[in-house]
Amino acid sequence: MSSEKIDALIEYSRILYDRKLLHATGGNTSVRDGDHVWISQTGAELGSLSEKEVVKVDLQGTVLEGEAPSKEMGMHLAMYRARPNAGAVIHAHPTFAITLSSLIKEPSNDAIRPYTAAFYVRAGRMPMIPYHGSGAHSLHVAVEELAADYHALLLRQHGMLVAGSNMSETVGMVEEIEQCCQISVASGLKGEWLTDAQCAEIDAAMGRTWKS
Repeated sequence: MSSEKIDALIEYSRILYDRKLLHATGGNTSVRDGDHVWISQTGAELGSLSEKEVVKVDLQGTVLEGEAPSKEMGMHLAMYRARPNAGAVIHAHPTFAITLSSLIKEPSNDAIRPYTAAFYVRAGRMPMIPYHGSGAHSLHVAVEELAADYHALLLRQHGMLVAGSNMSETVGMVEEIEQCCQISVASGLKGEWLTDAQCAEIDAAMGRTWKS
């Protein structure tokens, strides 16, 4: 057992709960450890996650240690398989992200407008996946289709899914995304966001491109 990986999973899961980025037993977290993944158990309260509530699986979803991994495991594994550099995945249920997702009428690969450079640096372009039931196989398939091209996804009336290099970085992305969603809602979706040229400048500096 990689105690360092599990310790980080437990610590940052609690931070997510303390910062009200998820509630009750909602949301799930995971970290990659080589060819394996440690993921929170289904129904676990992330604010008080314990080592016995962390399950070890392989990248195909076979349980290696523990039992009953999160029912959203498929989303996490889709991200890891598509993004070899991903070291952590968070599925959170922040209030403003869910609120914003309920206000967006049309599908878009830029569902969350970049009101701040900090958001765009961390999340970049962020598509929204239409509503699927929690744990639905169709949701995991929808994530699989986008995971290679986007590391942050908005889930309509459900929350967000974010992949990063480690738990600290990924929690930071969740926070920046939620703040941008709050700005969007507070402005009535009418605020002024970064221009395409400003976003392109950030992308060029980071050496990244997006699927058109």
